[in-house]
Amino acid sequence: MDDVVKFIHEVGSLKLTPRSGWLKLGIRLPESVADHSFRTAIIAFVLAIESGESFEKACKAATAALFHDLHEARTMDLHKIAQRYVSCDEERAKRDQLSWMEFQPDFSDVEVYVRDADRLELAFQAVEYREQSKYAIKFAEKVELETEVARKMYEALMERKDPVWWR
Repeated sequence: MDDVVKFIHEVGSLKLTPRSGWLKLGIRLPESVADHSFRTAIIAFVLAIESGESFEKACKAATAALFHDLHEARTMDLHKIAQRYVSCDEERAKRDQLSWMEFQPDFSDVEVYVRDADRLELAFQAVEYREQSKYAIKFAEKVELETEVARKMYEALMERKDPVWWR
């Protein structure tokens, strides 16, 4: 159980890990990796449901999204410029993190929802940060998505470009 307790603390460290790309743009107090993963999980769930998947498969997509950036507790969130110069073994980090488990989860059947959710979450965040940086909105432009539902959600987001949800 000690390995599980350490794993939960490691996951908690993602609350303190800022998304580094936003720091490069001068965003003050950018979202954390944990913040990003949470909303990505919700988006993945919605994409799966709206695509006609079962509740169980949508839950699996959400779970996969929660796990998609866990390795960043060990590798940090490397923005695109840093990735040109630094390489890390994300797959090894993931395997090592989950070595306490008897099996490694297989999320291959829901990866498409996680990839689209990850890209959509970035676009949503870019719309929300555009008041702090004129460059933020560039991260929301020309997003490549695989599912029809994700493309429709993206079109609605970009047509609206207003994060004030209560209007």
